[in-house]
Amino acid sequence: MRKTVVLVGLVVSLAACGSLGEGARGERYRMGSRAMEPTITAGSVVTAEVVRPGYYQPRTGDVVVFDPPESWDHGEGEPPWIFRVVAVPGDTIACCDAEGRIVRNGDGQDEPYVQDAAFPGAVLQTEFQPITVPAGEVYLLGDYREAANDSSQNGPVPVENVIGVVKF
Repeated sequence: MRKTVVLVGLVVSLAACGSLGEGARGERYRMGSRAMEPTITAGSVVTAEVVRPGYYQPRTGDVVVFDPPESWDHGEGEPPWIFRVVAVPGDTIACCDAEGRIVRNGDGQDEPYVQDAAFPGAVLQTEFQPITVPAGEVYLLGDYREAANDSSQNGPVPVENVIGVVKF
């Protein structure tokens, strides 16, 4: 009986750590551009929890590693890339309100992590018209908006292209 309890405890512990079969696992990725500064500097290595295809449930604020669609301008360097989820399926996103903030579902978003937020009144040079994010896609922006080749120029990304979620 004691061996069974110990074995069950070990199995539960391993499962909680993501060490069994399909559990979560971390992979390391290098940030290839300045697009996520100051959150992630160019050349930094981050760890991302790998997501299983079809199981990732996007949340605004997630910093994700993804393969850009073929239609995207690949100016950010070699894939995979790292950007922040700013809108999920069904959200309407636009740039910008009078304060230079992105607008999600009619509300200006406070984003203290955005590089340009350090400059009061700064407005993104790449403004974009309102778009409702289609089912199965996410809208991704870099934290250093002026340096990012992101959804504001290329459109939403299929959720299936997300490889992992960065863990800080």
